Amino acid sequence: MRISLRQLEIFVAIAKRGSTTAAGEDIALSQSAISASLAELERALNQQLFDRVGKRLLLNDHGRAMLSQAMSLVNGAESLEQTFLDEKAPSMLVIGASLTIGNYLLPRLLRHFWQQQGYTLGDSVPPLQVLIANTADIINKVANFEVDIGLVEGPCHRNDIAVTQWLEDELLLVAAPTHPIVLEYGPNLVPAKRLEKANWLLRESGSGTREALERALLPHVTQLKSSLEFNDHEAIKQSAIEGLGIACLSKLVVEDALGVGKLVKLNTQFGVLSRQFSILTHRQKQLTSGMQRFISHATANI
Repeated sequence: MRISLRQLEIFVAIAKRGSTTAAGEDIALSQSAISASLAELERALNQQLFDRVGKRLLLNDHGRAMLSQAMSLVNGAESLEQTFLDEKAPSMLVIGASLTIGNYLLPRLLRHFWQQQGYTLGDSVPPLQVLIANTADIINKVANFEVDIGLVEGPCHRNDIAVTQWLEDELLLVAAPTHPIVLEYGPNLVPAKRLEKANWLLRESGSGTREALERALLPHVTQLKSSLEFNDHEAIKQSAIEGLGIACLSKLVVEDALGVGKLVKLNTQFGVLSRQFSILTHRQKQLTSGMQRFISHATANI
């Protein structure tokens, strides 16, 4: 073998950071050692992997083609080392969750998970990192090995990601009690034509909530008129409470506001709107025992 895992680790670090100096800071090597390792790797492959732009190193076509496999090999070696060299070494699971799941479902899931393992909540829990973003961003983080597990509320069509169907989430169309539609129709059926005239409070493109809403409504409503777009469910909920428009949100998000009468569920012809929550893992990622325990708990206890 003409290339080493250390060379691949350095190659991945340079690709992520864009310079030998920054890569050296990440993996505790001098800039000269990083440069020498990269030169040896490019000689072994008989290909340049980066374009040199001033002090920046940018992946060229050969480097881009190599990056995914190199990341997979480095990740596999790290998993192997952790599993067999020191099984008692502390580890930190990194979970990526889309906004509804991360804000309203994951905390409850973690409470049950750690209680079953005998932890005293508030005093001692294992280290864990949670990254919350929209569905598209979480899918990208799983693809790039930035998170161990992705929990998303929108579809994933990437071939390199394994998708486990998880649970079904109900979406509700809601508005403030003072909204003109609520005053006009109350509990009665709201016509699709009337919904076209209303202002909608929408999530940003790439959101699982928005994709589910458009997939369900656009066959019946020709357009969703919107002057306000948000990247956060809570901002949409509070804007709906203030009467700024109609919102389509998960029941998990609005059940508290519905309970105290700050929001009203609209009666429409669309029936039950729902979308599928999914658990994502990279197909080339080694599933550690910690990942397997969390996934098993999530699928069995929600």
